[in-house]
Amino acid sequence: MKSNTHLIGGVAAGAIYKVVTDLPPNSIQHELTFFGAAVLGSLLPDLCHPGSYLGKKTSFLSKTISKTFGHRTITHSWIMILLLMMLPKWIDWRYEDSLSMGLVVGVISHLILDAATSRGIQLLYPLPIRFRFPLYTKTGSKTETNIASIISLIAAVLMVHLYIVSLF
Repeated sequence: MKSNTHLIGGVAAGAIYKVVTDLPPNSIQHELTFFGAAVLGSLLPDLCHPGSYLGKKTSFLSKTISKTFGHRTITHSWIMILLLMMLPKWIDWRYEDSLSMGLVVGVISHLILDAATSRGIQLLYPLPIRFRFPLYTKTGSKTETNIASIISLIAAVLMVHLYIVSLF
């Protein structure tokens, strides 16, 4: 999937997480940290692709990961999720839970979306098993555009529900 689809997916996944866990809105700082981390997390797995949006911004790191592990391997696996769950715990910061959950939710949204492409993902890396949904699409296709539109609508409805309807 393309970066714009992943960004939308990160916001939608964050909103879904908030609705499913039924947590009341936190302070604005916690909410911004959570959703900012979800957006960042939605792009992070593509660090392994030097041509991706994030790969272009972190060229040296991206090329190193790509040459060492390849595309859609370690950064699209359980290892990435585990690292991001642990990373904020190493930081003594009052928003660490919001940061950690946001990153994880964003990465999971990325993995789900990439599992809906013809190439799939290596969720159990280093095992060379690729996971892909039975119904899948090609990156950059009209179907992906339609999926992104549907996800945008879902994200908008959930955000309105979370931050406007819940006030009344």
